[in-house]
This record gives sequence, C-alpha cells and structure tokens, in this order.
Amino acid sequence: MDEQSRQDAIDKIERERQTAIKKLEAQRIRINERFDHKEAELGGKLNSKQEQIIDAALELLAEKGLNDLSVRDIAKKLDIKAPALYWYFKSKSELVDYMAEAMLSREFNGAKPRTENQAWQEWLAAYMGKLRKAMLAYPDGGRVVAGAHMYPAKTLAQIFDDCALSLTSAGIDQKTTTHTIMTAVHFTFGFVIEEQSSPRTEETRSFNQADFLADYPNFRNMVEETVHDAGLGERMHAAGIQLIIKGAEVV
Repeated sequence: MDEQSRQDAIDKIERERQTAIKKLEAQRIRINERFDHKEAELGGKLNSKQEQIIDAALELLAEKGLNDLSVRDIAKKLDIKAPALYWYFKSKSELVDYMAEAMLSREFNGAKPRTENQAWQEWLAAYMGKLRKAMLAYPDGGRVVAGAHMYPAKTLAQIFDDCALSLTSAGIDQKTTTHTIMTAVHFTFGFVIEEQSSPRTEETRSFNQADFLADYPNFRNMVEETVHDAGLGERMHAAGIQLIIKGAEVV
C-alpha cells in the first residue's frame, strides 16, 4: 500500500470515528432526555423541555388564538420536528391542559383560602375575580381553562378546594357550598368565554346593528346602556357573582 492509500485509509477511519462519536453523543442526549422525562413524570413535575414547549405554546396562543394554534407551529418556534413534541405530550389536548395549568398557577401562586377575619362573600368575589383575570391574560383563555382536566390542571382543583374550605369554615352547609362554588366558577368560565368571543371586524362591517335592534327595543336599551364602557366587563362579572352570593345567603 502506497503512502497516499495509507493516508486515505487513515482519514476514512477518522471520519468513521467522528461519526460514531456524534452518534454516541446524540444517543446519550436522547437517553438523558428520556431519563429526565420519566423522572419528572414519576415525580409529578415537568422537565425543562416540557416547560419550553408550554411557554412557546402560550406565546403562540397570544398571537393566534386557540383555533389557529397547531403542533406544527409550536415545533417550528422551537426549531424541532413536530413528531418530537409527542414524546413530551401525548396529544395536543394534553398540552392544552398543561397550558391551562400554567395560566392558573401564574395567577394563583400564593393564593390562600379565606382567613378568619375575612367575610366569605368578599373573599369569594375577589377569588372569582382572580379566576377571570387568569383566563383573560390570553386570547381564548376561557376556552382553554374551562375545557381543562383537573389533572394536569391541578390548580383548578386547588381553586375548588380553597373555595370549599372558605365557605364551610364560615358555617355554610356542604350542599349550599357545592352549589355556590359550582355556579360561581361556571358563571366565570362562561362570562370570560363570551368576553373573548367578540365578532371579528369583517363580521361587524356586514352587520347593521341599528336595523337589527329596531325589532328588539328592550334589548336595544341594554346594548345602548353598556356600549363604549371600558370597565363594563369587570363590573358585570362582579355583579353576577354578587347575585350568586345573595342567592346563597338566603338558602
């Protein structure tokens, strides 16, 4: 074998060695990721990659809304292939559940049940205001949270638990407590979904509201009373919660 052939053989072996090293490193990274994923899963925690995916999904939700949020877009934002996301989340539905948990945990971090010196009525009104605020932080936040499962959206379960403790500790019987909490939470879900379901600009252009409302004078009075009122949503939600509370007081 001449000198050139010998050098070519050495170069080939070196290339193969470098390729093997790269493959081994890639395999090591995959194994570590799987180990971290399983360790976090068994501990009921998210790993760093899952947190990155959730953050990216929430950023895209803020830009696009829920209907246009796709796994492909999330993967593109993270510069990974779409199928890779399914290693970290079994489905888009599961990812949306974790998005709901992220929304709620950010707003309710440090939230506590009612203290002895707080009136349960004031506490519940403020707590439902926090729930509304958490969902309004993102477009379609109401749909995301209202459709979430209690696990992994465990903060939602904590909200119910805090409410139950806060009312029963104030002397409210269990049945009235359950009905009051379920009504207040579901009212808040529906209220926010309605707030976030305003018609698109192109829809309003093709709709003559004045002509439509001419046939419904009582409804027209309601609309005229509330139009151009920037703080209307917060006040109407608070008023609705007060009606629920007043109902619980007379049971």
